Amino acid sequence: MYDLTRGLLHQDPRTSVLGVRCEGVPSLAPSVDPAGVIRAHDACFPLQVYVQDGAGRPWCLRGRWTYFGRELGTSTASITHAWRLLSAEGA
Repeated sequence: MYDLTRGLLHQDPRTSVLGVRCEGVPSLAPSVDPAGVIRAHDACFPLQVYVQDGAGRPWCLRGRWTYFGRELGTSTASITHAWRLLSAEGA
């Protein structure tokens, strides 16, 4: 979860990630081109992320972490990611 940790540190450089728990089965969504080759694939993980913010307050963040793969198997392939926060409890 290096990407998620890096994103949280961008918001608050003193944040500490204490733990990550996957709350369920990841959702996988491949897409194929007309020849039947997978050229796009999304993988979404329902997560609980336990952090301590820069002020020392503990938080439990619930959300969805998704990787988006596009143009897979080509020279223009790319993988991006996004975090969608659903709830935050703590402090």
